[in-house]
Amino acid sequence: MLRSLLVAALLVTASVTEAGAGDRLNATLLDRPSALPDFALADQNGAPFTLQRLKGHWSLLAVGYTSCPDVCPFTLANLNAVLETAAKQENPAVAPMVVFVAVDPARDKPVLKQWIEQFNPHFIGITGAPAQIGKLVTSVGAVYRIGKPDASGWYSVAHSAAVQVIDPEGRVRARLLPPMPPKKTAAFLARLMSAESTAEADVAK
Repeated sequence: MLRSLLVAALLVTASVTEAGAGDRLNATLLDRPSALPDFALADQNGAPFTLQRLKGHWSLLAVGYTSCPDVCPFTLANLNAVLETAAKQENPAVAPMVVFVAVDPARDKPVLKQWIEQFNPHFIGITGAPAQIGKLVTSVGAVYRIGKPDASGWYSVAHSAAVQVIDPEGRVRARLLPPMPPKKTAAFLARLMSAESTAEADVAK
């Protein structure tokens, strides 16, 4: 099941990549960076994941759940394509860390490591207590709602699709909406990260 979802997502991402320059990048820069509160979750290896692990580098943060049939697999495969494209640029910037906030801990936690690492072994999946998940999700301007189980016990989870761009100070700086054309998204992120680095260098002089 996991493999079939990954293959389907990769095929869709391939079609996005091949569509070329005609694709529109839906990106929003925040007028004022939005600081994140501290939170206490754990990554797919069981290690603590707090606000501190989002500091010192750029991150791309997505919200979803491992049982998601479409949006989540597509988004993570799409982000992998963005990073692969960015790495091929003439002067590639340091790749941002990709973090997936798994909002359905009952089903997510047992399979999170296998699921997230199918898309990229460097991606990080995090989950934990619902209160801590809600704290982080709300702080980035996202939402989610766990549905009622059907007769078989299966349920869906409604959630925001936007990918949050987090700066090295742990603040939301921009939002990206899938589909994310790899070339345009990589270029947008490079400009954003470069502008921030230039501004920091000017302040340090």
